[in-house]
Amino acid sequence: MGTYYNLPEERLEEIRKGAARFNEAWTLEEKEKVCTLFRNGMRINEIAGTVHRTVNAIRLKLMETGEIVGHLSRRGQPWTEEETERLGRYHSQGYPVTGCAKLLGRLRAETENKLVDIGLLPPQEKVLRDPANPNAFTPWATEESDKLQQELSNYRDALIALSVIAKGHGRSMGSIISRAEKMGLCSPA
Repeated sequence: MGTYYNLPEERLEEIRKGAARFNEAWTLEEKEKVCTLFRNGMRINEIAGTVHRTVNAIRLKLMETGEIVGHLSRRGQPWTEEETERLGRYHSQGYPVTGCAKLLGRLRAETENKLVDIGLLPPQEKVLRDPANPNAFTPWATEESDKLQQELSNYRDALIALSVIAKGHGRSMGSIISRAEKMGLCSPA
């Protein structure tokens, strides 16, 4: 059997000790078993031990079969009914919000918000925000953007510190600069 990896033989043997079927062809029955175990609530690392494969092999097989989605592939897109059902299942299996997000190819914040929307995560359990930047991770309102534009215009005319503007908006200086760039008020350095 040839290998597809540029790993020393010692490392391959070490991997095979933990995953006896490392680098072997997958059978249809094995693929179905992995999907069934995952759907029934078994965690990826437990499945890997059960079928003698690596965690990465299980993750890739679950992506290939459509059980989980690749990294950030659904970011910012509307939630489908099937995706919402999967989120509920992953959450009930004990995956943390970040784990659910990775499995669904979503950002942590949008996954957390969806869990709140569907009633699986109370709002008070949401990740605590930095009190210095209470508006972090919230979309910019038109009025807030207009106010920022005026403040940045004044900033050029007077010696108002950018940190004062950021504090007034409850955002970080990086957020203010990023928004100003998006509005065309300044260009990236």
